[in-house]
Amino acid sequence: MIKKIFTTAAALTLVLTNASLAPLAATTFEDPSNVKPADYAADVSLNPTLEAIIKNASGETINTVDFKQGYKYDFASSKSMTAFENDSVDNPISVAIQTDATPLTGTKIDAIAANDSKTAITKSNNGFPSQRFVVDVSKNMAAGNVIEIYWEGKTLANGLANLSAWDYKAGNWVALSQKEGNAEGKEITLSAEIEVDRFVRDGQVQAMVHDSGTVTNSNDKDFTMLWFTDTQYYAEDYPEIWTSMTDWMIAEFKKGKFEYAMHTGDLINRYEEIEQWEIAKTNLDRMDAANIPYGVLAGNRDVMPDRTQKIYDYSRFGQYAGVDRFKDKPWFGEAMNEENQNHYDLFSFGDHDFIMLYLGFGKDGSQETVDWANKVLKQHADRNAIVGMHENINSLNQYVTDTARTVNREIVNPNENVKMVLSGHHHGANYRVKQVENADGTNREVLEVLANHQGNLPPDRGQGYLRLLTFDPTDETLDFVSYSPYLNDYDFDQFDPAKESFTANFDLADVEAKPNPRQIETDYLAVNIYTDQAIGQVKNVKSGDKATVQWKGLNEKTNYQWYITMINAAGENEKSPIYQFTTGVKEPDPEPEPEPEPSKPTFSDVTPEKPDWAYEAIERMAGKGIIQGYPDKTFKWRNSIERQHVSLMFTRALPELKSKPPYKLFSDVPVGYKYFEPIMATQQAGIVEGYDNKFRPAGMLTRQEMAKVLVVAFDINAKGSHKFPDVDPNGWSDPYIDALYAAGITVGSTDGKFNPKADVTRAEFAVFMDRALTYTKKQ
Repeated sequence: MIKKIFTTAAALTLVLTNASLAPLAATTFEDPSNVKPADYAADVSLNPTLEAIIKNASGETINTVDFKQGYKYDFASSKSMTAFENDSVDNPISVAIQTDATPLTGTKIDAIAANDSKTAITKSNNGFPSQRFVVDVSKNMAAGNVIEIYWEGKTLANGLANLSAWDYKAGNWVALSQKEGNAEGKEITLSAEIEVDRFVRDGQVQAMVHDSGTVTNSNDKDFTMLWFTDTQYYAEDYPEIWTSMTDWMIAEFKKGKFEYAMHTGDLINRYEEIEQWEIAKTNLDRMDAANIPYGVLAGNRDVMPDRTQKIYDYSRFGQYAGVDRFKDKPWFGEAMNEENQNHYDLFSFGDHDFIMLYLGFGKDGSQETVDWANKVLKQHADRNAIVGMHENINSLNQYVTDTARTVNREIVNPNENVKMVLSGHHHGANYRVKQVENADGTNREVLEVLANHQGNLPPDRGQGYLRLLTFDPTDETLDFVSYSPYLNDYDFDQFDPAKESFTANFDLADVEAKPNPRQIETDYLAVNIYTDQAIGQVKNVKSGDKATVQWKGLNEKTNYQWYITMINAAGENEKSPIYQFTTGVKEPDPEPEPEPEPSKPTFSDVTPEKPDWAYEAIERMAGKGIIQGYPDKTFKWRNSIERQHVSLMFTRALPELKSKPPYKLFSDVPVGYKYFEPIMATQQAGIVEGYDNKFRPAGMLTRQEMAKVLVVAFDINAKGSHKFPDVDPNGWSDPYIDALYAAGITVGSTDGKFNPKADVTRAEFAVFMDRALTYTKKQ
């Protein structure tokens, strides 16, 4: 037995007071990457080179990249900040600055000082938790400077984090930005630019973050259910009408038009027709995919393969709309049996709790059903109860079956929380209010409603009407509205309009406010000042290329802050975050080193003149013992490199590469083979692979294979895109060549190509490995 509760809750949102305060529209720029000096770097040169890779999602060239000076006020770099926290009864944005707030502790301030996942948390059980920051920016108030408030942190999954600033002119808080929390506990970012004349007074900015949470104590908020029923002829003859209804339900549910749906039987018209069941399944599956909370009961057409003999067979209904469909839904309560003959759902609208009791046709008046239903209703006596039946009253407001009389006499009347009975089956729309005497002698009203818009003749079977039930807790009324999404029409014209759309009383159970925990959790807060103080500019930067400028003449042991502004051909511009570093001390002029004695080449066929482009790399590789040459003292640098020698060079360059059994042997590399150990070690490390269970140890390595083994072996993850026209952008080697290019390990041939399928010479591989080792050391 599965018992769950589904709660719907509306979020309290804040309207942005001034459109100019909203976050800027998104552009095609990406945040700069590979920024140097790294953020918060120390001991930086007094003449540092500022650099970053600049990207435009459109791939277009960036017209100008400006490096400018900025200032960041946070607890790590500024002593002119104070912070407070509060837990208030009123939403803090609606009241004046709360002067009775508690200063943040040193531990919490340290947590906020850096963007490092350490957080300062302020909680509340039923109030509004807030954190307020007072920042002195008086030193950087030059005309033209742009001030931005930036916050990173979290709130609860059902919370709503708000960033606001105090408007000194208006004397109130102004909402700047807000975002909902998330179930994954991921951090969210809020930021906005503010106007100096409104939000800065005596050099100070006051910023506040708070959680306004969700409205769970929504006693006065209207809420709506949807009721659709007797879809039998849609399944048989008019599937497009059912599709239109489902389309509309999904769209309106996403808009918040209704929050729960119910079907009171006759999904299909002919029990034996599998095609009709499949149409029902398609529409119910779509509702499931849209996460619409809903329930279904069985009508006579759903369970009577032989109506003359009144045989009730729930097996097919159980297959298509049984417990397996609903058991994992959060609103599903419990079924009487596995075929889902009777079941109930539990759901809430704010603090208004409901139980929807579904009684399937044919056995709804049995003693088993009566006993089960009374047990369930007593267990949930504090909830507003609605009973769904397939057949209750007819179009004349009469009980025409003993079953209906039994259910009302033995289930509805004795349970004081039952407020309404919904049914279909009989063609028509009607309702009545029944007076019921409770056990203590008091009276209550039970609303009985009939809806079945499908006529018995074909012209009237394709109307597509459903009903919306909107509850108004303020005056405890319930509005019924009939509407056809297929016809885009209200009130079926064959029925009395007063019985199609009407208002009735609905005595909601008294509710008490539930605990409403809220929480604001700050990882980092800063006030950023973007100035026009230029450091340098680069023009016409290709997307994915590096932009660099030098910042000269800085002082020793001083904190500096800077940012980048990017402008494209369309005039779009975007600012980067503000980065900071601290300089070191001036380095003494180095003493001139003595000229080194010319060294003798290691190999007889390798000289400084030939190959001049590879000589130094070959010598470095030889000096490290990575390459050793041939017994005749030659390197044979023009030869293509063999795959077995590649494995050997990797195990020399990376001594930690060792093989261990069990081995996945290649058919052409038996145990005892000369290079068995390096081949197995590089295979187990994922650097090399075989072909059809062969390694081909004497085979040659291609340039695209070289790209892969270097990237894998040295874990090269540089981001960027190459420009080689002869590399298939969808080919397997493209990402590896991208990484080599971005890391500066390859630049291609003189004609601008990469020649991916050409063999790698021994000299070329020595150069590439030398560059890869140098890159890895720098990283």
